Amino acid sequence: MEKKKILIVEDDLALSTMYKMKFEMEGFDVMLCSDWLIAVSHVTDYEPDAILLDIMMPHMDWFETLKVIRQLAPSLKTKIIMFSNLSSKDDIQKCMDYGADDYITKANTTPKETVEKVKDALWMNLEACQDTDIKISCKTEWRAHLN
Repeated sequence: MEKKKILIVEDDLALSTMYKMKFEMEGFDVMLCSDWLIAVSHVTDYEPDAILLDIMMPHMDWFETLKVIRQLAPSLKTKIIMFSNLSSKDDIQKCMDYGADDYITKANTTPKETVEKVKDALWMNLEACQDTDIKISCKTEWRAHLN
């Protein structure tokens, strides 16, 4: 089974490197990006299965970035997970309203929990499969791939 691709858009190099290592240890192919403009171009070039998108980045309008990525991502079925230390209900709701699939508060989530949340988001893509035989096959392969 082909490795699932994760694009991590984060300006903190130490943090993004730590998450890259954790995802790679779990069998994912990971690309890091610290610039939102380059991240947008990677959506179509790299075709990630999931994107961890930091909100608080220099020179970045996260709303526009999320909007552009969401416009590119539907054909790819890319899951967009906002990744921030902002934790107010209003911030989280705003992200969800603008097209995020999930929201992770960095300070309250371990790298292991982050990986599990991404796995859950990607599993939802397989759950959407309508053909029962294909779904069973996908589920079996997916579980085998995770172990």
